[in-house]
Amino acid sequence: MLKTKQRRFAIVAVLLFSMIAMYGGTTSVNAGNMDSAKTTLDDSDLSAQATSTIVFDLNTADLTVGQYVTVSFDDGTPGFTTIAATGVECPSDSTASASGNDVTCTVVSTLSSTTPHTIEVPNVTNPDTAGDYSVTVTSYTVGNVVIDSSETKVYIIDDVTVTAHVAASLTFAVAGVATTTVINGDTTTGSTSPTEIAFKTLDVDTEQLMGQVLTVSTNANSGYTVTVQQDGNMMSAAGADIDSFNTGGPIDWVSPSVGLNLSDENTYGYMGVASDDSDLATSFTAGFYQGLDGTTALEVMSHDGPADGTTADAGEVSVMYNIEITDVQEAGDYQNTLTYVCTPTF
Repeated sequence: MLKTKQRRFAIVAVLLFSMIAMYGGTTSVNAGNMDSAKTTLDDSDLSAQATSTIVFDLNTADLTVGQYVTVSFDDGTPGFTTIAATGVECPSDSTASASGNDVTCTVVSTLSSTTPHTIEVPNVTNPDTAGDYSVTVTSYTVGNVVIDSSETKVYIIDDVTVTAHVAASLTFAVAGVATTTVINGDTTTGSTSPTEIAFKTLDVDTEQLMGQVLTVSTNANSGYTVTVQQDGNMMSAAGADIDSFNTGGPIDWVSPSVGLNLSDENTYGYMGVASDDSDLATSFTAGFYQGLDGTTALEVMSHDGPADGTTADAGEVSVMYNIEITDVQEAGDYQNTLTYVCTPTF
């Protein structure tokens, strides 16, 4: 009986000796998982240059001087490329370096195990093939022995292209204006319709003022302009005309009687137009008018973006037409045609 026990003890002793010889008696450090770790890419598109944000919690004690944390990007084929220390943001009290597909933050003083830490690695080029890839976070001792390690995953996938179409739109309208409506500092003396401005019988040395409202609705990105032009001065059947007011630019209205010259029929009477569009305020100051020359269209309304047809200066503007004659203006029925043109820029 004693011999059997001795033999069993000998066998156990041999086994223990063999295990110690193969594996060693103890291990100095055991690697485990961190409390938490995650990696976020600001762009997961194929081959995109992205910033990787790695957030982790240390599982054990604080890291001290000379210890370090390494972020290892998957270096397979395909894998992540262009990894460098330039621009890397390590946790406070640590400095950055890089080698191959590894970015390392080396502790200068202490890296606490009680708070999460963040490492940002910019300008990393994603793999060119869709799939999941590893980003591993590992902490080391000064002697390069693993303390903690966690593998995180990111998924690289082609971007989704979203398309849509918005149809271009434009609505332009002209509306009449009632008597006693104030436009650009002056008050109308009669009413109009969208298609007619009827001054009727003109009184000598008296301004006759008529207005219209212009509205624009459009989704034109760069807005629009509205111009007005006449087919010629107001003419009578006998060939007499009421001349255009100053065509060189808007000026304060001047009665034709001020510069009347009996030998110059161009001084007998005037017609001019004004706009209350604030975009043109430097030109059409209150009470200022400009004549239409029958050749160049005059801008009376504009906006630099989409318009809703109701907002003053952007989608709605009023224009005023002023006629004044002297007592030598030739008798007759006078007429001309005005043409508005609205031009959007999409």
